[in-house]
Amino acid sequence: MIRADLIDVDRARRLARRVLLAAGLALGGVAALAPRLGNGPESIDARGGDLVIALDVSRSMLAGDVAPTRLARAKEQVVELAARSGGDRLGLVLFAGEARLAVPLTQDLDSFASLVARADVESVLRGGSDLGAALEAALAVLRPTDDGEPAPRSIVLLTDGEDLAGRGLRAARQCRERDVRVHCVGFGTSLGSKIVIESGHGPAFLRDRSGSEVLSALDADGLLRIAAATGGEFVDGGAAGHALLELYDRRIAPKSSGAVDVGERRAPASRYQWPLLAALLLWIVELGLTDRGRP
Repeated sequence: MIRADLIDVDRARRLARRVLLAAGLALGGVAALAPRLGNGPESIDARGGDLVIALDVSRSMLAGDVAPTRLARAKEQVVELAARSGGDRLGLVLFAGEARLAVPLTQDLDSFASLVARADVESVLRGGSDLGAALEAALAVLRPTDDGEPAPRSIVLLTDGEDLAGRGLRAARQCRERDVRVHCVGFGTSLGSKIVIESGHGPAFLRDRSGSEVLSALDADGLLRIAAATGGEFVDGGAAGHALLELYDRRIAPKSSGAVDVGERRAPASRYQWPLLAALLLWIVELGLTDRGRP
């Protein structure tokens, strides 16, 4: 005769096994959902290079020898580049007779493109064209990495090449000493064009101090010298519809394969280990009950 108390113990053991197995499966399902709880450090490894766009917003960029204007065409190509660039950080310097940082290095390329689209000749107060100021401002953005590791760093100068201050080539040599390559994208034609501006009586041609109408032409030779001084390249932005993008694909993107910014940020921490560990412990206990139940 089988004792009643032994039957009760066996039933209790089978019930406990079922409960443990079901609870373990439930906890395993929770672990599969990768729950996040609290904040923990998360490493950041940004792949790509640092690229500063130096955009000429002087009034000579309003010339219409590149349709619709030199400035409009240049902005279109920068926005196109922002849409293509992946892991790179982009910065924006606007310049005329002086230069100012409009966008620090960022990977928020939607905001970058939006700010480029808003740039106009009113973005910089001092008139004229100082390529040296543009390169110096761009170079100041491209600080060496903290660990001293070389990172791909470039400047792209988008301009008609007029350098009234005459400091562009000297600033380019400073870029070369810092291992920063300068590429130039020129806008305009060698024949040049008059510059249409808005006056109190409607559109009018820009005049110099003597009253003569200003004729602005692309200085391709000057831009070629600046690019060559750093090992960069000059391309005609008006002749090719996607000159900047083609330059990026050919000369900049292939070098932008290293990590440029490694750090940590606080982010919700994954806690899948906790329910998974609990599930394993329950299954171990369930297996122990199975072994003890065998004759």
